Amino acid sequence: MVVEQQRPRPATREVLCTHCEKAIEIPATAMSVSCRHCHRRVIIEDLEIKTYHAVVRVATAGRVAVQKKGTLVADVRVNELALEGNLKGNVIALGGVAVGKKASLEGDVCCRRLSVEPGAKLRGHYRVDPGFLPERVIATDSADDETA
Repeated sequence: MVVEQQRPRPATREVLCTHCEKAIEIPATAMSVSCRHCHRRVIIEDLEIKTYHAVVRVATAGRVAVQKKGTLVADVRVNELALEGNLKGNVIALGGVAVGKKASLEGDVCCRRLSVEPGAKLRGHYRVDPGFLPERVIATDSADDETA
């Protein structure tokens, strides 16, 4: 009689797709996956901004950290945001936003937790709700899908 050895189940974690906002279970070490609901690529890796970085959108199911000398000009959709530098753009964080004492944040923010150290500069509208789940956000590339 042959006895099969059971392999330990790999560690997993649950994240929300940055496109369709549905929960997906992924391996704990994954850097990116394909959403099983909308079939779009979901970036999981953490990002660190150390210098000036301007793009239309930053989206990750991981963490974004903007360092003291870093400046990010973009709409941001993340799991967690740690801001020590400057950010100009709207933020949707599925988890929390931490703003350091010398940081500057200009834009609207929706998140579950907000931590602001004295001395930080904030400008915009803020929605902090522990039960926050983002509404479906239409992707900026939706205009490309239209035909003339």
